[in-house]
Amino acid sequence: MEPALVLDGAHPHGWLLRAGGSRDEPPPAPSDVAGWRRDSTSVRSGILHLHPRTVLSSARSDAGTVMLVGHPVDVQAKTTTGTAIVGGLARTWAAGGDDALVRQAAELGGRWTLLAVRAPQLRAAWPAPCDLLVLPDTHATQPVFAATADGRLALASSASLVAGSLGLVEDRDALELLEELRARRRGAVTYLPGRRTAYEGLDQLLPNALLRVHVGRPGGSAPTVEHERFWPWRDRRVTTDAAAAYDTFRTRLTAHVELLAGLGRPAVSLTAGLDSRATVAVATTTLRERDGFVFTYVNPRDARTKPAAMADVTGASAVAAQLGLPHRVLRWRQPPPGGTFDVLHRRTYAPLLPSRGAAHAMWADLPGDLVQLQSNCAETGTTFLRRRTAEPLSPLRLARMMMNATEGLEDLAERMYGGYVEHAAMTPDRLLGYDHHDLFYWEQRIGRWGWQKFVDGDLGHRILLPFNDRVLLETMLSLPYPQREAKVLLHRLLHEEPRARLPRRLESAGRPQFRSAAALLPGPLGRRASAAVRRQQRSTDLARLSWARGYAVLPAAAGAGPAPAVHVPGGWSRVLLPGDGAQLRHHPGLGRATAGSPDAWVLVLGEPVDVGAGLVGAREVAERLLDLLHQDPDRAVPTASVLGGSWLVLLRSPGGTVVLSDPLVSLGLHLLDDARTLVSHATLAAGGASEAIRGSHVLSGSRPPGTGALTPAPVLDVADPGGHAGPAATHGARLARHGDLLRRRGPAWLGLDGSSSSGELLNLRHGGPVAGAVTWWDRHADDRAADRAIGANRAAVEAGLVHRLVGVHEDVDGSAGEPGRSAREAASTALHRTWGRDDLPVPVGDALVQALPRDAVVWLGAVPDGSRGRPRSWDLVQGVRPVALPFSDRLLPLLPRD
Repeated sequence: MEPALVLDGAHPHGWLLRAGGSRDEPPPAPSDVAGWRRDSTSVRSGILHLHPRTVLSSARSDAGTVMLVGHPVDVQAKTTTGTAIVGGLARTWAAGGDDALVRQAAELGGRWTLLAVRAPQLRAAWPAPCDLLVLPDTHATQPVFAATADGRLALASSASLVAGSLGLVEDRDALELLEELRARRRGAVTYLPGRRTAYEGLDQLLPNALLRVHVGRPGGSAPTVEHERFWPWRDRRVTTDAAAAYDTFRTRLTAHVELLAGLGRPAVSLTAGLDSRATVAVATTTLRERDGFVFTYVNPRDARTKPAAMADVTGASAVAAQLGLPHRVLRWRQPPPGGTFDVLHRRTYAPLLPSRGAAHAMWADLPGDLVQLQSNCAETGTTFLRRRTAEPLSPLRLARMMMNATEGLEDLAERMYGGYVEHAAMTPDRLLGYDHHDLFYWEQRIGRWGWQKFVDGDLGHRILLPFNDRVLLETMLSLPYPQREAKVLLHRLLHEEPRARLPRRLESAGRPQFRSAAALLPGPLGRRASAAVRRQQRSTDLARLSWARGYAVLPAAAGAGPAPAVHVPGGWSRVLLPGDGAQLRHHPGLGRATAGSPDAWVLVLGEPVDVGAGLVGAREVAERLLDLLHQDPDRAVPTASVLGGSWLVLLRSPGGTVVLSDPLVSLGLHLLDDARTLVSHATLAAGGASEAIRGSHVLSGSRPPGTGALTPAPVLDVADPGGHAGPAATHGARLARHGDLLRRRGPAWLGLDGSSSSGELLNLRHGGPVAGAVTWWDRHADDRAADRAIGANRAAVEAGLVHRLVGVHEDVDGSAGEPGRSAREAASTALHRTWGRDDLPVPVGDALVQALPRDAVVWLGAVPDGSRGRPRSWDLVQGVRPVALPFSDRLLPLLPRD
């Protein structure tokens, strides 16, 4: 536990005002404020304590001293300068009195608490005005707690600071009530309702209300605190002109966001939700200009059980990529008991501890100079409570509204909301046309619970809220309920900023779409026709994805002797190889080139790279190897052995036949029991015996392919790869050269999986342009999979790359309906058909289709390790995007490091 960090984090941006009691013996301050700044002059007979990070702006006028605690924003005047804002408020107070001050302050944006200390000479008037006005920002996002006891007064940003100042005891009934509410609605948001707080005698200031405080006098009157609603102060404005409302809305929101983002390094908390995407839509330019980014936190446990939790990550990742913004993913996690965060968090929220995994993730993983733009409060201006009735407000009605219930709660209603309607002045004549359902969300859910989410971020940096703006909310609330429920203003904003919309589902290149009139046919006939279309689509998908880069080299003539049965899928290409002894059958998506005559010829499959000669692709490599067969036969096999990439080479010369694979055996290589037939996958052998050939071996024979036996032999017995390194070659130079050649194939997207080879893959970005990085996450897997995915995201963002984090079980918006479900099921079926196993990972081809451009080439960090019994990362892609394997190179391990 680090005391300096506890001091910095506990009660962040907080304050405490203690007043009353004996002037000679002021009450002791709670231990939590040790190390805070102390002001004993601003409030008569009071002491103001300020947290080390608390910003205080003050100004004086004839009316008194006006102080703003926090970060006020004057959107109209386009300023965040606290001294200018508070100076204007002080002048308004002197000229127009309390109401003018309150109304001007209430229309400020930002996050702040106003303390207006009346001048001593004005307190002598009769009837005596209050000594102190306390006003919160629009949603009371910086909470204010107040209490009096034994002739003393305490006001603070934290309940425990007031309780510690006055010796208040815990309200056991309130704490038991909260436990009962949590038990009745497990997993839902619960909070202390109405006026209830964790301590007896403690009140919390509601949004849209103020406190009038009489500080009291030593030996005289005792301090008092009056709670008073000040808003609304005019009838609700109503309009049906959504276009005009939108213009005002967008202008105000954009101005507020730009001012907030100017207060530090900006970061937007982004999910798949509409509200945060609206914020990032107007913040993008400022984020780019100020080295900003977006982030999302995720609990792996929630991701496993709740598609929406995963969608928040994948949707945010997609939007960030479209906007060209860095996207960080934070892992929700509990802090170590007794550690720094545990201590500061307990001090801040004592005696009630809210959920802390997200708060800890932000505190631990985000820099302290951030201004986090959080999009809560937008629902105040759209809708949250949708069960709306004309039933008069009562404790029972309020209790059911809070608990989203239509019945029950008779036994708890009075404990929850007894006296609240009167305290909050929630009567029709006082609400001036505003719907109490909207104000209940505003003043209870945000005012009594939401502030904790904002303090969570304040623990390590500063949270600011673009929708915490009364003028903006009045504009949103001026629309009729159906338009607010439809969120027309937010949708129009995203219509103008389409990159902030969730991407629509795409179909794989090469996947034919069977669009027909079936969907237009009525009734059962249309349903049967649509089902037939889906079956045809599935059949086509299976053919395209099964053995996606498969091949078979078969004896061409029956006269060569009996050959084992080989399953050749329908639709595969057929090529008769030179010399008429063998034929090639291969998947249409597999690259292929044949060059030469019956006496000397070359077959190249896949995507080879001749690093030394600077050649890319099967055709160019086949022609070079053929030239070597003619001009320098002894070099042909060694040259083939040090090709990079994903490939299989069959060389036929008068001296014999050699079959070589890349060191990863990425296309697969199996020799059947006739010693003449080659297949990519054991499942193509139709149940017969086969031998898997490892990357450390080649096949060789004296007779032409298809006519004589091939036998495995170590590569080193046939070729000397190290002899082709050259005296000046180094590991780094060859890898950089390989990367340069791979970039010819298309935009490079690094496939990161959090492994050590991912780190090496990231280093390749220094050799040339990289479009971005991608990581796939099986949310149903254990926490280790989540850690790897989040670790890969962190590494990519630190490297300055656009990173896409994609889920393999759903579309980016979390949906798992048609046609995505069919596409993923077909891919899974194809993978099982290809490998003939049940314990297989989830294919990722569909996820990559949705995430990456059609011309993307996925670079994978796979390194030779001798294993090939299960699908590897390139197999999971299943042919929907080209793959590059920069570490598939026999020379790399033999070269000295730079």
